[in-house]
Amino acid sequence: GLAARQPDRTNVVKGPPADRAFDPAGNLTKAGEGFARGKGINPADLQVREMDGGRYAVALVDEKGRATLDVLAEALPGLLSGLKFEKAMRWNSSGVAFSRPIRWILALYGAQVLPFSYAGVTAGRITRGLRFRQPEEMEIAAPAAYYAALREQGILLDPQERAAEIERQAKALLRENGAAETLDAGLLDEVTALVEAPTALVGRFDDEHLRLPPEVLISVMKKHQRYFPAYTPEGGLLPLFIVARNGDGQYLDVVADGNEQVIRARFADAAFFINEDLKHKLEDFLPRLGTLTFQFKLGSMLDKTRRIQALTEKLLPDLQVDAETSAAARRAAELAKADLVTNMVVEMTALQGVMGRYYALHSGETPAVAEAIFEHYLPRSADDIPPRGAAGLVVGLADRLDSLAGLFAAGLAPSGTKDPFAQRRAALGLVQALIAWDMDFDLRRGLAQAAEGLPIEASAQVQAACLEFIAGRLRSYLMALPEGLRYDIVDAVLAEQNTNPARALAAARQLTQWVRRADWNTILPAYARCVRITRDQKETFAVDPARFEDPAERELYAALQTAQAASRAPGSVDDLFNAFLPMIPAINRFFEAVMVMAEDPALRANRLGLLQEIAALARGVADLSTLEGF
Repeated sequence: GLAARQPDRTNVVKGPPADRAFDPAGNLTKAGEGFARGKGINPADLQVREMDGGRYAVALVDEKGRATLDVLAEALPGLLSGLKFEKAMRWNSSGVAFSRPIRWILALYGAQVLPFSYAGVTAGRITRGLRFRQPEEMEIAAPAAYYAALREQGILLDPQERAAEIERQAKALLRENGAAETLDAGLLDEVTALVEAPTALVGRFDDEHLRLPPEVLISVMKKHQRYFPAYTPEGGLLPLFIVARNGDGQYLDVVADGNEQVIRARFADAAFFINEDLKHKLEDFLPRLGTLTFQFKLGSMLDKTRRIQALTEKLLPDLQVDAETSAAARRAAELAKADLVTNMVVEMTALQGVMGRYYALHSGETPAVAEAIFEHYLPRSADDIPPRGAAGLVVGLADRLDSLAGLFAAGLAPSGTKDPFAQRRAALGLVQALIAWDMDFDLRRGLAQAAEGLPIEASAQVQAACLEFIAGRLRSYLMALPEGLRYDIVDAVLAEQNTNPARALAAARQLTQWVRRADWNTILPAYARCVRITRDQKETFAVDPARFEDPAERELYAALQTAQAASRAPGSVDDLFNAFLPMIPAINRFFEAVMVMAEDPALRANRLGLLQEIAALARGVADLSTLEGF
């Protein structure tokens, strides 16, 4: 879609403010001269323009159009160097680091080769396909021919087409082997990015490996080898897996055998690790947590475990659970992190909690304790399940609150894309768990309780910043719900209720229903009239009924008293508007009969105070001024 030649254009380059570039007499200052010289223009050609809310000296720089071929050839090396990889390599004297050695560059603009070099390689019209396929090199005449040439080699460039082909082949093999046609979507995306000419095949392993925990087998297959596990229709594991190799159908038996040997070795390692771990009770691993640092200002994982225990004790009254559940939570809090230093979890960290549950049961702990050890990590992602038991819930809340409060106190709040301690995931898990349990929980109090147990100070400012961070995850969660909550409704509720996720969701759902009502266009304007006239007042005025002069004032005051006295659940939008609705006629008559901004200061203050109290009815519920139409 590029033109063969870029047009001539004049760029306006903003310089220093006009009063710095020119003196009062209109002469150029040193700052103005320096700007002109830096842009290579005649100082006499500087202009003054109004822009960005001020007056600035500007330079008009003429840029002559160039051939698109030349522009691209100049830009592409920089674009290529801008590609960054978590793991890169260097392979020649060019000093370029890339994910793999660059052996050729195909770069065409139409039928013309783009003349540039990168990493010691000169661009041309030659490309290559799969190894061991002929022709080894292909000359591409034009971009359209590129796709056809690679398809001849079995390479599918379109990632969606490639994913669909992998899925089709894998499901066909599963069906042939009597397995459920179930593929992990995340693994499918990963495999799609790893192969370009996919061919699926079946690998098998011995039935005896099925005696290992299924989570271990699945984790080895998915995380280490990128294999698709095979399941029975009932959800059990089968002793086979699906591999997507890169290439055609030649020598599939050799490829399958190679993969089977690898998985056998992996499973044997896992069995060894588990057997070594089972020689000890889970609680025997606790002292070793002292050798595992959580964060140097916050101590070891053993220190964190003790904080989790103390915070669990503080949070238990909020759940109002029985003695048995409380006992399970206390024991789970003590053992929750013990599996982090076991051989199996050191080898595969994704199994934390999973192995803790198995080892707890083997150690003679109750099923409730074992389940809570596993569930305190739930939910582990946005689409994961919440904890099913109250013991796992409270230990998980304690763990996340301790991490968030502590890391913010240590000055390690996430910045940009950097989040080495997975605090975004911790905050989202906190929000998800509280909402799933519909738990009336004040995050401010929870963070304050967590701060009490930290070895470093978590000031009020730190706690406020941490709360704001959690509220950001809460907003993202609410906005992503399938029911499609409106952004302005979410913002209105969170402006007043961002410390209580479950209550915030309930309020957002209630407000959504009110906004959809046919009489909403009379409800919101009535409330808005009271807010608009008072929101710029810096003073809060008291209401003195003795100063009322008009019956409309007395009528509105009586309606306000009735609304204030109405029984209202904290944060309830329904209760707010059910109390407010009867006031609307009195509000409208008040504004028709009364001049609020009266010349008499005392009378004006009294009327403003009356309206301020009406506006305050929504305090703690929602900031209705953020709604569309306010």
